[in-house]
Amino acid sequence: MHRRRKAEPRQGLRPRRQPPPARCAAALIGWLLLAAPLSGAAADFDIYQSGFTPIQIAWQAVAGPHGGGAASAALIDRVVRRDLTGSQSFRALEPISFLASAESAMERIDYADWRIIGADIVALCRYGQGRWRLRIHDPFRNKQLADLQLADEPARPRRLAHRIANAVYRTVIGIPGHFDSHLLYVRRHGGRADLIWMDQDGANKQTIGRNFTLLLSPDWSPDNRLVAINTYVGNRPRLEFFRLRDGKRSTFGAFKGLNSTPEFSPDGERIAATLSKGGSPDIYIYHRKRKVWRRLTRSPAIDTTPTWSPDGRWIAFASNRAGGNPQIYRMELKSGKVVRVTTVGDYNSSPAWSPRGDRIALISYKNHSFALATVKPDGNDIRYLVTGRRIESPAWSKNGQMLTYSAEDDGIRRVYRIPAWGGRSIPITPANEDASDAVWSR
Repeated sequence: MHRRRKAEPRQGLRPRRQPPPARCAAALIGWLLLAAPLSGAAADFDIYQSGFTPIQIAWQAVAGPHGGGAASAALIDRVVRRDLTGSQSFRALEPISFLASAESAMERIDYADWRIIGADIVALCRYGQGRWRLRIHDPFRNKQLADLQLADEPARPRRLAHRIANAVYRTVIGIPGHFDSHLLYVRRHGGRADLIWMDQDGANKQTIGRNFTLLLSPDWSPDNRLVAINTYVGNRPRLEFFRLRDGKRSTFGAFKGLNSTPEFSPDGERIAATLSKGGSPDIYIYHRKRKVWRRLTRSPAIDTTPTWSPDGRWIAFASNRAGGNPQIYRMELKSGKVVRVTTVGDYNSSPAWSPRGDRIALISYKNHSFALATVKPDGNDIRYLVTGRRIESPAWSKNGQMLTYSAEDDGIRRVYRIPAWGGRSIPITPANEDASDAVWSR
């Protein structure tokens, strides 16, 4: 486990202090840029530790000789900066505070210059001969963490920027980044619904499915080619596959009663869903190759909203089988053993299992308000992240570091994101758009 470094200066290093104003003014250089995937040795940080404060990162990017890469530099800088600070794991220092130029530090870095301004991490990037070179340093350990290169993508600088941010995140935090992910969500208007695709930061928004009568619970397949959706045709619910390449739809569940809340298994071969064709709502599994359904739960109660553990051995779901309001349970698929997860709170529903396997997100009712919470699969350590009006649809980023959810604000639902360890909720859909049911690409 990586530890968050303590606030006091390390032995033998200068204390952090504000740089002299004259040197700050002289240090105004261009915006930071980065480049390259893969990881180096992770630095000494644990974003899950109680009392964690954002990592102070100093970076700059420069074009190469004769202005090479200059056309992409400003955009890449903005996107990378927003990615890292938007994760709330980093705080970016202003370039005006830097005491050395990126050009000189790319060749020879003086770690003392960066310790003085309080930089926990230094990331420097320069373009040259069709590639971006990224160097990441820990000035408090006098150590280079990574020296990486990434081919330039002049036609897709935003994608390049997200990959650069991933490289920084993985090198520093020790966990793959999520910045090159995409989101799907449902937009409602005039009694109809559309399926919207966008980058995780809200850019490149596209409408990929239009004018559904009703659209609920989209879930991305592990290969990111299909989306399982709950829709209605002729006032009857059905489960469909929506092919992202061309929008082609095919039905895989259209039984009398409920057909809802589909979720792909980690291997993509099965789909868990809620059906009521046997009477009360229960959890069923659809086998894609054999095109058959298997009933998983048999209860006179309501069992719904299944979610898979990342190893595919367990399914968590919400049920009122204990009487009254729903609680979260998990079932081992091999044995059929059912274990209650939540024991705190009168109402817990809508489970979503983290890709890391360590926590389950859920919607709880706490102090007369809905709350987004996470809990360990054994039911311990429940954490309430945010409360609000009509909070729904928790979903994890592919690295388990961010959560999205929808909440109502002035009668309009918006999609928000929040770090899995807590922090600020940030809206990622506009205030004039009714949006919900967001889900991350795998």
